[in-house]
Amino acid sequence: MMAAPAHAAYGTCNTTSWRDVPTLGGTSNEYKIPARVGNGISCYMGYLQGSEAAVEALQQAIVICYPGTWASSKVHSSGGVDGVYGGGMVAAVEWLQKNRLNLASTADGVYGPETRSRMRWPHYYDRGALLISCTNPSTL
Repeated sequence: MMAAPAHAAYGTCNTTSWRDVPTLGGTSNEYKIPARVGNGISCYMGYLQGSEAAVEALQQAIVICYPGTWASSKVHSSGGVDGVYGGGMVAAVEWLQKNRLNLASTADGVYGPETRSRMRWPHYYDRGALLISCTNPSTL
């Protein structure tokens, strides 16, 4: 019997969560991130896994925070921000893991805690208007 992948212990992302991002002025903005009810932001998504909202949050982060990259182009060419973690998303996430997130040795196209902690996420003002900035909140 094969053991389940390590990321399976977290469960599939089935919602999103809003998180605060401190700003230089002492205020904060927010970012939307894939999450799992009852398990917070420790979750994973892979081929045809994840709720529509969770996948859309990831797709938006790739398109907004990594513009002009192969990953962003792949999201656009495979349906855009459509909430489906299909083959195009697997390829886009794997490309990011290899080329932007310093995860080449473990790149598998699966979104999980390690990928989340290294990604840049778009900022929103009061869960509404998109701000033209992205950061990696794990490094703040």
